[in-house]
Amino acid sequence: MNDLKMLLGITDNTQDDLLTFLMNEVRDMICGYCRIETVPTKLESIVPVIAADLYRRKGYGSAEAPQEVSTITEDKRSVSFHKGEKESDILMNYYKRLKPFINVRGRVPSEVI
Repeated sequence: MNDLKMLLGITDNTQDDLLTFLMNEVRDMICGYCRIETVPTKLESIVPVIAADLYRRKGYGSAEAPQEVSTITEDKRSVSFHKGEKESDILMNYYKRLKPFINVRGRVPSEVI
């Protein structure tokens, strides 16, 4: 958890429960994504990195959800953009690192390419 605190710039212990929850959540996400039972030692260093990413993007530690810009209007022109990101989308940012650990046995027919 010290690595996660370092990445987030947190120096006290007030958010330890939340950070522990996030670390466990990321481990579960990795296991589900890779279809493995436990996170391999070689992936342990990425757990706090993904947890920090989740913390920032999802606004954990704050009572309010992070605000996202969905429309910008200037004169008669209007531009809208909004991307709702799921946890699995966050893992896709780390696909190259996770790919060697994906267990391909036991895939369902819809996942076979």
